[in-house]
Amino acid sequence: MNYWILCIPREDIEHCMKIGIFGLERRHFITKVTQGDKVVCCASKGDWRVLAVGHATSDYYVDTEKVFLKSGDFPDRFNFSSEKLSTEIDLISLIDRLSFVTQLPHWRLYFRNGIAKMSKQDWELITQQMITT
Repeated sequence: MNYWILCIPREDIEHCMKIGIFGLERRHFITKVTQGDKVVCCASKGDWRVLAVGHATSDYYVDTEKVFLKSGDFPDRFNFSSEKLSTEIDLISLIDRLSFVTQLPHWRLYFRNGIAKMSKQDWELITQQMITT
């Protein structure tokens, strides 16, 4: 099982959560997503809030059906389900403890692709925050 953080602007991630599909225009990491992988949904662009957690309900696939808000097909996709948190988590407060963020002064770079692979420990750190908030 893999663990992923999906981090795009709030309006877009909320739409993805509603339709249950995440898509990108580039295959960078998304091709490695498989059914059952865990996902964290995060709003970027000034928000930097964890909104939901869930799991992939399909493997990676390609589809050009227009289902997203922004122009573009975002053909590299996977389906997922998520549960919105009752209280959003401040991602910035966790940045220095996420193992995949190895150069703290440049932490935003780790989220620029819209998806990042994280460790099980990162997943547990984030989900533990759900209990304490």
